[in-house]
Amino acid sequence: MRALRLGTSWGGLLSGPLAWAISTQLNYALVHWQCNRQVQVVLPVALLLAIFSLLGGALSWRAKQQGGAAFKPERTRSTERFVADLGMLAALLFALVIVMQGSAALILDECLR
Repeated sequence: MRALRLGTSWGGLLSGPLAWAISTQLNYALVHWQCNRQVQVVLPVALLLAIFSLLGGALSWRAKQQGGAAFKPERTRSTERFVADLGMLAALLFALVIVMQGSAALILDECLR
């Protein structure tokens, strides 16, 4: 609960790649199910996972706003800020990749072989 309140600098570094890996696996796993039932699920799942990635970036942003106040040495604070910046950018990048992969469902028919 403390991590949600104060944020965690590595949140974006964890959530972005994790959401992308899940999205990639689900894109392949859901094709047959989507084709058989004619229900679009790839795009909504992609949007949910992009939001998950961005939430991790929000945790990194929150940690940067706190400024690493819990850590006393300056070197540790600057490291925390760097990891938070990297986490925010990674979360944004992976969210964009997830949305782009999911948007292929708008163009391509899932039943094409």
